[in-house]
Amino acid sequence: MANKDLVKRAFSVTLNLPTAQRADAADAAEESPATTKLVEPALPPSTPVLAAPSAAPKTGPGSMLAFMTEQSEVHREVVRLRERLTEFDGAQAMRKLDPKLITASKWANRDASHFQTEAFTRLKEEIASAGGNVQPIKVRAIEGARPGSPQFEVVFGHRRHRACLELGIPVQALIESDMKDVDLFVEMERENREREDLSAWEQGVMYMRALEQGLFPSAKQLAAAIDRDLGNIGKAMALAKLPSQVVRAFGSPLNLQFRWATALKDAHQRDPEGLLAAARELAAKVPPPAPAEVFAALTGKGSRANESASTEWKDDDGKRIAMLAIDRKGRATVSFDQPMDEGQRRKLAKAVDAFLGRKA
Repeated sequence: MANKDLVKRAFSVTLNLPTAQRADAADAAEESPATTKLVEPALPPSTPVLAAPSAAPKTGPGSMLAFMTEQSEVHREVVRLRERLTEFDGAQAMRKLDPKLITASKWANRDASHFQTEAFTRLKEEIASAGGNVQPIKVRAIEGARPGSPQFEVVFGHRRHRACLELGIPVQALIESDMKDVDLFVEMERENREREDLSAWEQGVMYMRALEQGLFPSAKQLAAAIDRDLGNIGKAMALAKLPSQVVRAFGSPLNLQFRWATALKDAHQRDPEGLLAAARELAAKVPPPAPAEVFAALTGKGSRANESASTEWKDDDGKRIAMLAIDRKGRATVSFDQPMDEGQRRKLAKAVDAFLGRKA
């Protein structure tokens, strides 16, 4: 009876072990004589279990005891490894991936001109000198991707991915196996906010795309999801809705600013054809005007809204001798490039007196 109890105990100890090891235990049990009696040793829990001697036991019960001792050590090792494995629960896999296997997100918010800036050039140089991107990007696996086609989609890190792609080196990436579209959009928007700011126009394009594809039912819910001011979201989308000719007049969409959104939108609503004609004329100028000058010309706001904001007088040789300038508040300044004598000053004073309707 004691022999049967020992066999049962052996099977209970090896319950979590591989099938092959359980089979060995059963074989060992069959080889032990049925009539042999064993007295199970009563050891305190803290007593260490000694390893079985190298020489094979001569009796069946001895073989069984040696086997149980050995498997008990294996069992304890398995438990220890399982406990260590729990430390990695929830951890994301990070690997070096071929950037060609990664595609930009369908909500990618970087305009192509962003990859021509000095900031991107500096980032690319830093990644090249480090031998790769130190800060990993994040991607999600594309469900049902075919062999040879992109296997991953960027969640955030489009600039780092593009830099590695152009450099021809692997990109360090965190891999998310299962991620919903809404979660991808929110995480991408917040991550980009922590890094180099997107232009107002780029943000507007991203928000419009999310609403058009039904990612959020309204701009209000979009603002709540990404924790952004609804007014700024509206301004960004107003810039993104401007005609392409107007955007090109600024040289790059990155030059558009939030504070210009309302004025440009109003100018487009007042006279869309006139705005487009002015934008085409500005875009053709060489050298191109500064973005602030373009805004002033298109909206009629600012100190250089039109050519009449400053007037020049020149001599027969084409040299300027006087100029009238109007500042942003409409205040006029008349300046003379040549010194005036007493007679000229009196004539100027009389002219001003007549203009104002009162004497100095």
